[in-house]
Amino acid sequence: MWSMTMAQWRVRVRRTGAFVAMIAAAVAAFTLLTSAATAERLDAIGTVVANYRPTYDILVRPTGSRLPLEQQRNLVQSGQLAGMNGGITVDQWHTIQQVDGIAVAAPVAVVGYSMRTVPVEVDLTGQLDPTATQQVLRVQPTWVTDAGLSNIPDGAAYVYVTRNPLRQPKPARYTGQLVGPQELSGDGTSVLVCAAGEGGPTSPLAEQARSSLTCVGGPGSIGYDGLPQATTAVLRLGWSIPFLLAAVDPTAEAALARLDTAVTSGRYFTDGEGPRPYSFPEPLSNPPVMAYEGVPILMADRPQLDTTLRLGVQRLDPAAVQVVRANPDQEKVRATLGAVPGTPVDQRRVTAQQVYPGFVDRIRDPAAHTGDMIYGDGTFNGSPLLGVFWTVGPARLTSDGDGLRAEAVGQDPKIWGSGSSMGDTAHAVPMELADLGVRGGIAVHHGLDRDPAVIGLTSLPDVGLQLVGTFDAGKVDIGGALSAVPMDTYFNPGVTGADAASRQALGGATLRPNANLAGLLSQPPLMLTTMESVPLLLGDKDFNTRPDYPEYQLRPEAPISAIRVRLAGDLGIDPVSREKVRLAAARIAERTGLQVDITLGSSPTAVSVAYPEGRYGRPALTVAQSWVRKGVAVVLVEAIDRKSLLLSGLVLTVCGLAVLNATSAAMRSRRLELAILSCLGWPRRKILSLLLLEASGSGLAAGALGTALAVTGITVFGMRIDWRHALIAVPAALALTLLATLWPAWRATRADPAAAVRPSVALSLRRYRAPRRISTLAFANLTRSPGRTLLGAAGIAIGVSALTVLLAITFAFRGAVTGTLLGEAISLQARTVDYLAVAITVVLGVVTIADLVYLTIQDRAAELALFRAVGWPERLLHRLVTIEAVGIGVLGGTAGAALGLGGAAWFVGQVTAPLLWCALAALLTGVAVSGLSVLVPMAVLRRLPTAQLLAEE
Repeated sequence: MWSMTMAQWRVRVRRTGAFVAMIAAAVAAFTLLTSAATAERLDAIGTVVANYRPTYDILVRPTGSRLPLEQQRNLVQSGQLAGMNGGITVDQWHTIQQVDGIAVAAPVAVVGYSMRTVPVEVDLTGQLDPTATQQVLRVQPTWVTDAGLSNIPDGAAYVYVTRNPLRQPKPARYTGQLVGPQELSGDGTSVLVCAAGEGGPTSPLAEQARSSLTCVGGPGSIGYDGLPQATTAVLRLGWSIPFLLAAVDPTAEAALARLDTAVTSGRYFTDGEGPRPYSFPEPLSNPPVMAYEGVPILMADRPQLDTTLRLGVQRLDPAAVQVVRANPDQEKVRATLGAVPGTPVDQRRVTAQQVYPGFVDRIRDPAAHTGDMIYGDGTFNGSPLLGVFWTVGPARLTSDGDGLRAEAVGQDPKIWGSGSSMGDTAHAVPMELADLGVRGGIAVHHGLDRDPAVIGLTSLPDVGLQLVGTFDAGKVDIGGALSAVPMDTYFNPGVTGADAASRQALGGATLRPNANLAGLLSQPPLMLTTMESVPLLLGDKDFNTRPDYPEYQLRPEAPISAIRVRLAGDLGIDPVSREKVRLAAARIAERTGLQVDITLGSSPTAVSVAYPEGRYGRPALTVAQSWVRKGVAVVLVEAIDRKSLLLSGLVLTVCGLAVLNATSAAMRSRRLELAILSCLGWPRRKILSLLLLEASGSGLAAGALGTALAVTGITVFGMRIDWRHALIAVPAALALTLLATLWPAWRATRADPAAAVRPSVALSLRRYRAPRRISTLAFANLTRSPGRTLLGAAGIAIGVSALTVLLAITFAFRGAVTGTLLGEAISLQARTVDYLAVAITVVLGVVTIADLVYLTIQDRAAELALFRAVGWPERLLHRLVTIEAVGIGVLGGTAGAALGLGGAAWFVGQVTAPLLWCALAALLTGVAVSGLSVLVPMAVLRRLPTAQLLAEE
């Protein structure tokens, strides 16, 4: 029997070689895929584990602070800290600290915004006309923000420069008249210029409250104090930034975010540090000392602010000089100068980063800056006093499709302060507040004077800021990018465009916070104090709140805005660790009644927010705000394992079916031979043993070849070689071959020998009309052998069905893991094995159809030779075979797409548009594969011996 087996291999060397090659390719492809899937699974799970634990494991917020979208999509909102004005009591914080297993419970209590102002000096000496006796310059400030989209004009600043001396008399008493310097001419005459009166109240954002007129005289100029005045043309403008002040627990914050290691100057808070009495020298008071309670603060050493001050300098026409000299009232002069044309002579830009050190210096050493006279906080800027601060509510967000829409909120500009028509009185109010606001609940809290006043001390607000150090927010531990959780205390990443139009409008840039504290984005706290300072800052006896509505009042009884909780010990992705966190969260919720979210295993995700059009050039934008999706890590691991298992099982099934089809085709080609052996007296058992022995030899050869192909493929793809997967090719090939051979061989031994000599095509031509076109003949041929046609269609149906399910698995997997930063990283890691699986499926489909077409050509060799003999050109024969193959592909592809769509819908849970596209793509692939599969059989067709075949017939 062995010699006969060897003879069969020699006689059918091509068929045997093709059979071995198919099995080797199938086994090698499966081995390569499982090796790739295993390696990528380990890499993906390694990435998940490395980014599993964020900075804190549980986030506790006040009851009712969760948006509906958070509940619907399992999210946690970011960027909301500035609008969270309390809601958690100190007792609730201490209760959380006592829950078993909790290592750190770090509270954040938002106090409010303190406006601080610094002068920006603009030296205009280089822009003066050296030949002019008198001249006027105009400086037009414009605040550029929103990634350059918003250009907010401020009140113009005018500078009158004369070579004549200016003398400012000191009034004996206030008379209500205009007060200003006298310009002395060479002939002894004098003119009152740049005089100011009492002025009228106006909005702090109005141009007349923000414009200014500065007069600079020549040598001999004297001020109202009798001292010589500077003769340099230097303009001083005010730049204001709202500083968000928040309180933290020093010990907890150091343990959670390592804030103590981020200190860049001074020192960190000491344990239990709170307000201390301080005094401040103020030369304008009598007596020149102010006393206050100073709350310790750490101040950020840099802003997170997107604002640039653009200064356009113009030299006005000579007529401007007469405007100044003709009318002493500077309010009227400024109104008139606005219409005087000028010549641009300079353009300057000042950034928030450039002026920010001035804010830090004035808090660190206020005594060195008492002469600034840039008003803010109700006192001059050099004062450490906290004379007033503001609180704002959350952004008004409503549902808008899959995202949110920020609604515009009206506001009274006077809530930010007051201005006067005499000009240069409102620079303590940022001009960005003139833009659209989307936050309501705005209230101002004025500091109360000391009552009773301390003898010998000035009666002013008795709460102040005492700088102990600065910190770099970049050195704070806010966690990895893939597992970041809301850390609004230190960082606001900004937002990017969520659609093509918004990204184009932003020019690919990021929209970042500015000084509009009523806008969508807010800076993180630039000032931090201690929890021990909260009673002084939020106590009713220290600040008076306006408007006088209950929802706007300070909340000293529940000052904490959020608590971030970290559990003790190492937490993994295992069920025990997850249960430990779940129990801790449940205990917190049960004992406090607060809103509790488990952030362990979370990752950032984009939520689209429609931001309305601004007033100064910013178009309506749809931005992608970074929120947090909870439980991503567990979903990823489960999706990775499920996808790996399904892909491996699916490709193994496709490989097995391809081999089964090849084996069945081989058995069909040997019908006559097996029938002759049966007629010669061979028992069925012996014939079955012969077939299985041949298959075993082919399987062993295929296994060896498959091993070599698998190792080569693993090396080419740069994957780690797992020899267990590589060496399994030999037994896998043997097992696959025997299993695929057993059923067709058993059926072949049960066939009637007499049936083998019957025609393979039914002779029922009377049912058909004579075909007039190649396509008609092709479809007639398909119906003449319905069994073979259905078998070929079944092969295509299996491939298309498998490809549909494969695509569905791939897209469903990506749908489960993408949308978060961690998921995107995992998806990128998993794409290679997806493409490999698709390629294996397509290649096996090509081989299967090619094998069927090849056998069909062999069975119909005499018929095709007859067509050629009667004059058919080769192109018609090729078209005939191609149409038949494509017909099989359409029939099987349609059935397979429908079957695969049903299976995919069961896997995903519903029929979705992406699944329909997957089914259509698989159908088109099946048809294309059927057409491509005839390339090799066509070569066989061209080599058919026409004369020999006709002679044999």
